[in-house]
Parts: sequence; C-alpha cells; structure tokens
Amino acid sequence: MPNLPTTKTVALMCAVGVGAMSCGGPKPPPRPNVVLISIDTLRPDHLGCYGYRRNTSPEIDEIASSGALFEQHITSAPWTLPAHTAMFTSVPDSVHGVTSPIGKRLAEEFETLPESFQKAGYSTAGFFAGPYLHPAFGLGQGFDQYIDCVNTVPDEALDADNQWSMADPVLRASHHGITNEKVYDQWKTYFEKAGANAAGQDDEPFFAFVHLWDVHFDFEPPPPFDTMFDPDYTGPYTGRDFFTDPRINAGIPERDKQHIISLYDGEIRWTDGFIGKIRRDLESKGLWENTVVVITSDHGTELFDHGAKGHRTTLFDELIHIPLIVHFPRSVVGGKSYPQQTQMIDLGPTLRDLVGLPPVAITMGESLAPLLRGEVRTRASSPAISELYDVGRELRSLRTESAKLIHDSTAAQGKTWFDLTTDPDEKNPRNLRAIDRSRELDKQYVEAQTWILQGLQRRPAGPASADVPSEIHRSLQSMGYTGGEDEDQ
Repeated sequence: MPNLPTTKTVALMCAVGVGAMSCGGPKPPPRPNVVLISIDTLRPDHLGCYGYRRNTSPEIDEIASSGALFEQHITSAPWTLPAHTAMFTSVPDSVHGVTSPIGKRLAEEFETLPESFQKAGYSTAGFFAGPYLHPAFGLGQGFDQYIDCVNTVPDEALDADNQWSMADPVLRASHHGITNEKVYDQWKTYFEKAGANAAGQDDEPFFAFVHLWDVHFDFEPPPPFDTMFDPDYTGPYTGRDFFTDPRINAGIPERDKQHIISLYDGEIRWTDGFIGKIRRDLESKGLWENTVVVITSDHGTELFDHGAKGHRTTLFDELIHIPLIVHFPRSVVGGKSYPQQTQMIDLGPTLRDLVGLPPVAITMGESLAPLLRGEVRTRASSPAISELYDVGRELRSLRTESAKLIHDSTAAQGKTWFDLTTDPDEKNPRNLRAIDRSRELDKQYVEAQTWILQGLQRRPAGPASADVPSEIHRSLQSMGYTGGEDEDQ
C-alpha cells in the first residue's frame, strides 16, 4: 500500500502552492475544444468577407468579423485527397506521398492532427461526405469516430469481389447528392454527448472535423438557393453534371455561364446556413467562447476563368487559393485580417499551439498562433508550394505574395511565371529571364525543391500500399477519377 500524505504534509503543499486546485486555489480554465470545418471546393473570392459582391456567406462573414481572416492562404493541391492529407500531416504532398489514389494511402507512422488531440485525451470525431476522405486512404487515423455520412464507398464494397465495378452510381451520387443535412445530423448526434462532456465539470474537450461537400459540383442547391442569385434565368443550362457534360463549356454564352456561377453561389449560401447551426449548437452549451473554430477548404474550382471548368487540372489561383478563418475569443485577437501569405501545412502547427499541445516531430508548416494572439505584430510571408502529380499532370508551383512560378515537367518550356501584382488573374505567362525578377523566383523554387528533399529524408515513412481493392480502382477510373481524365474530388 502506498504511503499517504499526512495532514502536515498537505498543509505544506498548500503553503507552497502545490496542488492548488485541491487546496482551494483557482481552477485552471478548461481546455479548448476544436471544430475544424472544411468546405470542399470553396473559393474565397465568392465569400462576402473576402469582398464578394453577393451575399453568399452571412454566417461565415459574421464569424470572420470577430475572428481572424487570412487573405492569401494557399492549399497544397487542387483536389481533395492530397490536400486533406497535407492538412492532417502538415507536410507537402511530395513528402506525405499521397499524390494519387492508385495504390497509396497515408503511412501510419505519420502523427496526424487528430492523433495529436487523441493522444492529449480529447474525444475525436470526423464526419465526411466525399469519397476521397474514406479511411481506405489513411485519413481516419486518430479519430475515435470517423463517419462516412453518405456511404459513398460502402464498407461491404471494400471486400466484395468484382462487385464494386457495378457500383458506379454510388460515386456518381456523390456529385448528385445533397449531403449537408446528413453531415450535420451526424455532427449533432456526436455533439449532444461530446458537448455535454465538454461543458461539464470534468476536463473532457473534443476535436471535431466537419467536411461539408455540397459546394463541390454538381451545382444543384435545393430551393430557395437554386434561384436566389439568378431568379430570372430561363435558359437551358443547369448545374447537373457540371464537369462531365460537354455542353457546359467556356464557349457557351456569357449569360449561361453566369447562371452556372449563380448556382455555385447558391451552394455556398446553402452550406453557410450549416455553419450557423454549428455555431448555435456551441452557443447552446456555452462552448462558443472556448472553442477554436476554423473555416477553410481543400481547394477551389475553375468557373471558366482560364477557359475550362472543375479542378485537379491546373495550379492557377482559382484552384489553390482557399479561405482560412480562425475564431477563438479566449486567445485570438478578433476582427483582424492578415495579408501575409500562409500555407495549408501551417494549420496543424497553429491548432496545436493555440490549445497548448506540443509540436510533432515531423512538420514543415509554421504556427500562426503568435500572430493570432498578438504576440508578434507581423510575420514574413512564406513561399507556398502546390503540386499536382496525377491524371497525367506533373505540376509544381511556387507562389509568393507577388509572383508565381509553375513548373510543368511534361512541357517543353518547363517553367513559366506570372507577375501577380500586374496580372492577378494569371492571363499572361512569362518566360524565365536572367535579367528580371524571375531569376530570384527561380532561385526560390530551387530552394523549395531542396526543402522538399530534406522533408523526404526526415519523413517517418513513404506512402503505404492502399487497401482499396482493384475493383474500386477500376470503378474510380471508369468515372474519370484516377487517371486519364481532367477531374477529381
């Protein structure tokens, strides 16, 4: 039996401040909760808080007005799987290795963001509605619950022999379906218990990842959002089969293109309402002030900006510039907008820092928490690396606040660059020259390649072999998801 402290010992402990909680001292504040909201395919230039002309995002705008907004936040990839893998690992795509769904999944040796919270005693839950967030690709690491809210890839298909190839409608339904309500319902069920625990006397915080999918094409918002921004349209085009229907292309009349964009905006407004619901859920249990809420995306989408549509095609800004809003009244200085460029891989270090978790051994992002807390007045912008090594593309870009270099390994010309100060829409590619500022940009690109190689040497493991059966691969490929086509999640 262990020796118990005597009354005299306890008195001494109180006198020197040891065990202050048990001796009547102040109780430390509860550990903060975290709600990480990823709105798939969301472009920041279609949000009011980023200056958009339409009222697409009143709930998000209100949160941004009392939180922190990052004006130039850049994703690692223009499609779902590698971008979310970078979000969870805080390393570039070439380092985590999940640049394609074919035969690859995230190695278990990486400590993911949810794993860090799980190790710290947090309840962890994830709710997703897109096929490339399936745990088959390794993104379920660290979640106590990780729920496919629409069952786009049924669990039984993972073991079915030669049956998945007949299940193409399941994947097609991921584009046709309306999923926000299903994701929210799963969040709400989880939150009723997790929120009660977090609001109780015991220290039981939670980390929740909420993936909202409906902004992703097809653009078919439910009423009244389908006509909210273009009530007078009588033309032939809808947002259904946005990517796969060849009749929807950059050559259609401008009036029709604007209608399709209005449907995209309707999806944003529809989704924005669920952000408000999550906020009110937190407020109902008194948790809003003690919860870090992050609103971001995995990638954007092209809406005919460069004569095409969709994503997983290029590294132009309409695909790689994403929103980042952080709200945490207990620590984050509210009402601030930061012009400095930041990266997807900064998110993990920032969240760990904000809630007091230790950094992980392998991370290549930087914490933004000192800036958010007002401990520093500014920070230098980081060059951002984005990559696309899939569907026949071999693209890597380096973006600064004022310029972007794109390296296309399949093109004879190789490298081109854009002056973002005079050409923010990236319409005028330039050749590299030894006598202009592209020389310094190319030097930064070479340095970034060295940085990536160093990351490869330090990473705990390469990508693991995917446990997605060949039947699923063939089905994904037949849908144009895994090679030979221009589109993906």
